[in-house]
Amino acid sequence: MQKKIQIAVVDDHKLFRSGLINLIHSLDPSFVVSTEANNGRELLDLLSVNTLPDIILLDANMPVMDGYETAAALQQRYPEIKVLVVTMNDDEQSLIRMLKLGVKGYIGKDVDPNELRHALCELMNKGFHYTDQLTNQLIQSLTAPEKMAGAEHNLTEQELIFIRLACSEDTYAQIADAMHLSPKTIDGYRASVFEKLNIKSRVGLAIYAIKAGLVDLNQQT
Repeated sequence: MQKKIQIAVVDDHKLFRSGLINLIHSLDPSFVVSTEANNGRELLDLLSVNTLPDIILLDANMPVMDGYETAAALQQRYPEIKVLVVTMNDDEQSLIRMLKLGVKGYIGKDVDPNELRHALCELMNKGFHYTDQLTNQLIQSLTAPEKMAGAEHNLTEQELIFIRLACSEDTYAQIADAMHLSPKTIDGYRASVFEKLNIKSRVGLAIYAIKAGLVDLNQQT
């Protein structure tokens, strides 16, 4: 018997939410919408008493508690749930903000049904779904000159090199080898960069580098 994938749909527009639920049920017999809510507050109240879904389809703009606040709360309370944002907000700031809040995918409300099915399957199989549109939006955001990005936070040339290398899959030890420096020196660069940029993780560093145009996404894939 095929495992059922439990899905929650959160959107304050009842007609759209109802249509989306019907669409999801028509895409695959394994998809089951077990929870629906008008806003983030209602969703969190339901999750506190019901079985947790595998995936949450979340609108960004809602009253009472919007998608950004909801995504932050979900990341803190239920990090195991995969959040797919469904919204018309496709600007660069919204994309970056949602990614920083831990969402696993981002699609438009005008998404093709086959793309929605693909997104849901990828979330379950890979743990994430990033469309070509999302990738293109991020590439287009790489407009800040490197020297301006560095100057803004008083980053040195060596720290800029460290940031680029830190956006790869290399370990800090491998980065030290690539820069011909000791691991202790690399630890110093990491501490200095984290402090200057007011970030706390390598993921946060990667987000800064993408937004500031310090890395080329085409070369990262």
